[in-house]
Order: sequence, then structure tokens, then C-alpha cells
Amino acid sequence: MDYETERLRLRAPVASDAATVFRVYGDPVTNQFNPAGPHANPHVSERVLQGWLDHWRDYGFGIWAVVERAMPERVIGFGGLGWLEKEGLGSVLNLGYRFAPSAWGRGFATELGRGAVEYARERLDGEALFGLVRGDHEKSIRVLEKLGFAHFGFLDDVPDAAPSLVLRLPLHR
Repeated sequence: MDYETERLRLRAPVASDAATVFRVYGDPVTNQFNPAGPHANPHVSERVLQGWLDHWRDYGFGIWAVVERAMPERVIGFGGLGWLEKEGLGSVLNLGYRFAPSAWGRGFATELGRGAVEYARERLDGEALFGLVRGDHEKSIRVLEKLGFAHFGFLDDVPDAAPSLVLRLPLHR
């Protein structure tokens, strides 16, 4: 299901987005704060995309392909909501995003986040949204804090890496 913000159109991904998923998730620059690193090859991106498509089929929402409303033919990133199962956290509604470097510094992550929070409050049955972020990823932490997320704790979720910072936003005011 499509969703729009002031400058962005958020659309469900489609199988033909695979090359763009690899362009964004395979780029070492977009993965500088990802301990798992960039996708090693297009097949990894295809599997990730298939997981997103399965989530959409099973739950009716998920990660969106993000385009500027003024240039709807070009995907600038991916982000949105999904059920995440993590030991030590349980099953939580997670907000995640990743943008191509050409889209950085323009407020798109915050705008996507606001849209996702609004969407969750209007249409989903959950108590809270969570965001997992590397502790040294200051810009992403600032985005989540601008959206109203508060520090919730830490999660040792990546072997041989510092724990992730967990932030939480109650959905019911």
C-alpha cells in the first residue's frame, strides 16, 4: 500500500526493485555503520527483497521503496516498518531505513520516519515502535530522537561488535 509524505512517495517494493536494492545495500558507503557490511552480491539483495515481499504478503505492510514525489521513477532508498524477532527483545515493530548517499542530508530519513510513525499509529496494532542503531551512528540516532524515540537499552545482536542501541517510541499517546 502506497503512502505519501510532503516530498516522498512510499510504495510497496516489487521484484523488479532487486537491482536497486543491491545498488543501495551493496554500497560500502551506505553500510559504514552496519557490522555485517554491504550485500556481497545481487543474490543477497534478492533474498532480502523476497523477505520484504513475504512480509508484505503476510502482514499487509513492510519496507517501502522510497521515491521523491517530484521524481517517482528513481528509488532513493528503502525503509519502513516490520516485525523483528530478536533474542533479548522479543517480537517488536521495528523502524528501519537506508538511503543512497545522493539522498543524504536532505531530511528524507526524518520525513520517512514521521510517515512511518503516522502510518503505525493510524493503521497498526502495536504498543510501540523500536529502532536499533549502532551506538556510533550519531546521525541516525538524532533522526530517531527527533521522531520522539527514547533510549530503551542495548542489545548484543551482532557477534564481535558493540551492542546496538535500542530506542523506543510508544504508539499510543
